Amino acid sequence: MRKLSAVVLIAAALGAGMTYAQTPMPMARTVKAVQPGLLDVTGPRVSEALAAGLTKITATPAKGGKSIYAESPWGPIYFDWPKDVKQVAFTVETTGTDSARISAPGFTEANKAEYRAAFDAVVPLAISKARAQKESKTKS
Repeated sequence: MRKLSAVVLIAAALGAGMTYAQTPMPMARTVKAVQPGLLDVTGPRVSEALAAGLTKITATPAKGGKSIYAESPWGPIYFDWPKDVKQVAFTVETTGTDSARISAPGFTEANKAEYRAAFDAVVPLAISKARAQKESKTKS
């Protein structure tokens, strides 16, 4: 009986049984860029892609054909480069629940603007296509 009393007393002192309103902490996203300076150019767009549920985006320069591939929880997505955007190679892959790795083999300080423009065009398009894909698969 003594042990039970001690446990109850300790639990009361620590506030056991009391409920507190808790606000959920926003999840911090981790984005790792392989090349120096790449994160500054692409980080915000990659965070948007993660928030939208995209798990991979691979863009390759190509003439004709679907040269951008994205993966979402609702399936694969293939699409062409947007017009008037210089085609540059890059890959964004999730590496955990809320983290990603960016790789862009041709990225340099000199072509920073081209990569920014490519990410600004491709990522929102991939997000839009993933949303449309989700809507069509969840309407049933």
